[in-house]
Amino acid sequence: MAKPKQSISERLSFANVAISNALSDAQIGKLLAEYGYNTQKLNEGKGVFTAADSAVKRQIALYGAQKEASKKADDAEKSARSAYQSLSQVAKAAFGKDKAKLGVLGLDKAMPNPVPLFITMSTALFDNAMQTKEIADVLKNYGYTAERLTTERKKIEQLESARAAYESAKGAAQQATAEQKKAMEALDAWMSGFVKVARVALKEQPQLLEKLGILKRGEKTPAQRQASARAVQTKKANREKTETEKKE
Repeated sequence: MAKPKQSISERLSFANVAISNALSDAQIGKLLAEYGYNTQKLNEGKGVFTAADSAVKRQIALYGAQKEASKKADDAEKSARSAYQSLSQVAKAAFGKDKAKLGVLGLDKAMPNPVPLFITMSTALFDNAMQTKEIADVLKNYGYTAERLTTERKKIEQLESARAAYESAKGAAQQATAEQKKAMEALDAWMSGFVKVARVALKEQPQLLEKLGILKRGEKTPAQRQASARAVQTKKANREKTETEKKE
């Protein structure tokens, strides 16, 4: 199927106007019914429109939720990495060149960049700092009490939860996008058949076609006319600017 030239909002607006006016105008309804588009069929079209409209609104909402979840995950990652860096720097200062203890904490390597590995390593850092008595006793002297370690560790847990929430939101948004595409394709297909029949049924009554928002073949929409006018104005302004620059 070729990609529609109109935006989703334009296609929804057109369908809503066309179907609603076809249902509310008795004269239009009578003429359309002679070609099979009776009230029942028009209501079926209304249902197709409603499904598409709902799918679009759902996609917008879930895409917004995905963006919000992405920001929360980014913020949680910054907080978690800051907590990791603070503890690792203090631990390195506390244990100096004691490679064994630094190895227990996983600090014999650089902070991992990939988030899944970072979560694993940072969880190990805090857990081993709390559970290894020799290390915990030393860290107390540097302000890292058991309570503080527990509090800071929660930032790693929050990152893990935020990433899980983001993945869920992303999946929901992708599903909604697929459903929106399917619903809009169904609406476009229904409207394509409707417009073709309406042109035949109302060909002697062009004003009724206009009431349905159906343009004459080749006629531009208001938006298209405005775009053309703006293009002409821009071209004129550029030409005048060029001529002025030449004179200077």
